Amino acid sequence: MIKLMKMSLVVLVVIIGFPFLAQAGDTSPTLGDDGIYHYNWYHQSFFEMGDDIDEALATGKVLMVKFDQKGCIYCEKVATEILSDPAVNKYVRENFLVVQMDIFGSRDVTDLDGTVLPENEMAARWGIVFTPSIFFITEKKDVDKLPESAAAMMPGAFMRGTFLGMLQWVKTGSYKTEPRFQKYYNENFQRLREEIKAAKSAS
Repeated sequence: MIKLMKMSLVVLVVIIGFPFLAQAGDTSPTLGDDGIYHYNWYHQSFFEMGDDIDEALATGKVLMVKFDQKGCIYCEKVATEILSDPAVNKYVRENFLVVQMDIFGSRDVTDLDGTVLPENEMAARWGIVFTPSIFFITEKKDVDKLPESAAAMMPGAFMRGTFLGMLQWVKTGSYKTEPRFQKYYNENFQRLREEIKAAKSAS
């Protein structure tokens, strides 16, 4: 009887704990067969940019289009050090719909004017020359190319505080009242630092 109760308890723990186990990948990326780091919460996009903008806005999120490439040490840094940080990770998952692309990829992408090109050619059309490059789209505009509708573009790998600062600058709409990101960041530096520290302590 006691043995049966122990077995039942083990089964119950596994069943109750399963949702948490299933979410373990939320805070750490996986290195894919393509040589690029991916998170399980990245949007499974068909690369129809207009549709992705609509989906993001319908859920109250900002569309984040992120270009990476195999062997990029800065892409790895963003994936393994920045997006894994508790404060940054939580803020991105709650407020952004992330679409990841490969600057040398061959999957078809449909731009806002209906132009269809493989990822590598679309990267050239959009002026992407290095990785990571991240576009933030907060609203839908009547333009031809996705970068023309972006509220901001993050060039390269920022540090945790700067990365979180830009995310908040975009999501809160602060870029409209204070278009100089560096000034916004300097004014919010201490708060951002405390948020990162608090999130890390709580994790």
